[in-house]
Amino acid sequence: MTTPVERLLVSGDGEAWAQCHASTVARTGGRTLVAWFAGTREGTPDNAIWLVAEEDGVWSEPQVVLGEDDDVAWWNPVLAVAPDGRLWLFAHRGARISRWVTWYRTSTDHGRTWTEPRELVPGDASGGRGPVKNPPVVTPEGAWLAPSSVESGGAEPVWAARFDRSEDAGATWALANVPLDRSHVRGAGIIQPALWTGDDELVALCRSSEGVVYRTTSDDDGRSWSPAVPTRLPNNNSGLTVLRLPSGRVVLVHNPVGEDWGARCPLSLSVSDDDGVTWRPAVEVEDGVVPPASIAGVGLPTVAEEGAPSGFAAGDTGIVTDGRGEYSYPSATLDDDGSVLVGYTWQRRGIVLARVPVDLLDRAPAQGRKDGGAPAAPAGR
Repeated sequence: MTTPVERLLVSGDGEAWAQCHASTVARTGGRTLVAWFAGTREGTPDNAIWLVAEEDGVWSEPQVVLGEDDDVAWWNPVLAVAPDGRLWLFAHRGARISRWVTWYRTSTDHGRTWTEPRELVPGDASGGRGPVKNPPVVTPEGAWLAPSSVESGGAEPVWAARFDRSEDAGATWALANVPLDRSHVRGAGIIQPALWTGDDELVALCRSSEGVVYRTTSDDDGRSWSPAVPTRLPNNNSGLTVLRLPSGRVVLVHNPVGEDWGARCPLSLSVSDDDGVTWRPAVEVEDGVVPPASIAGVGLPTVAEEGAPSGFAAGDTGIVTDGRGEYSYPSATLDDDGSVLVGYTWQRRGIVLARVPVDLLDRAPAQGRKDGGAPAAPAGR
């Protein structure tokens, strides 16, 4: 790679786990926090939520913040700042994705100390409430809107995207489902929305089983949603994330691969100037060739090199993979200087934080993409 993107593996040498995945990143009080889950493999009972923090250029040692000695799998942490200024850490607990229960902790000192863990919606084991992968946003009316989804499990799983809306800074939540015409869907459906506040409405992009990203919108502050429709953005049935820049331009971080359970490399940034109707490629963050830097005195985790990568075997208890060649599941936030910070899985052995200068994303707009990602038809209501 020749772009001026800085990449740093922040999760340490990886000796404490065999695999890690699903990073989340937040910037608050002059600190950068990154969390992820790690254990033997995705879904095993030893998975816990780990966290590191950076302040004044110094990174802390990774520490378990949820699930220590719990003997139940923890998944998909999400860091987010609530409308009242508190920092939240959401995560999902359960042996099966279809029966996830969402837990959370909060912090009033930018992640230095945390409250005791609590269930987000006590007694709800329907597959997870609140944010499933990407952070909530504050809506124009001041609500807190969490991108959510559920997966049924079973031999023929059904996936559904939805949103959880809170009008009291996270104390209570109300669900709104995203309609999907399943007569045109070959696979499980759509999950893990990534949300932003557009010029005239709320907009979300969803991971899908169909080889492309799906788009949905809301014109009533997230209380209801338009039927999700396919775009021309390729999707490999892996998580994506979005971030709206102060300029109004929207940044999408994704693997631009149009195959169900396709390769999770490269990891790229695309940009849109029309609220996600059309896109153009902007920056490649990870190409799988040049390794990232590591924290001084800490080596990169070891990665097995024999044989071909395993691919992905998905089920209700998680994905089975050796992780080689996987650079995926991005999260993103703005740094104080306007740079975009992108966290992502590095071959299931570590978590990388990339810094993308904003000037790489603020170049003159182009018409659509040259790689088949756009122009896309607008989502209807």
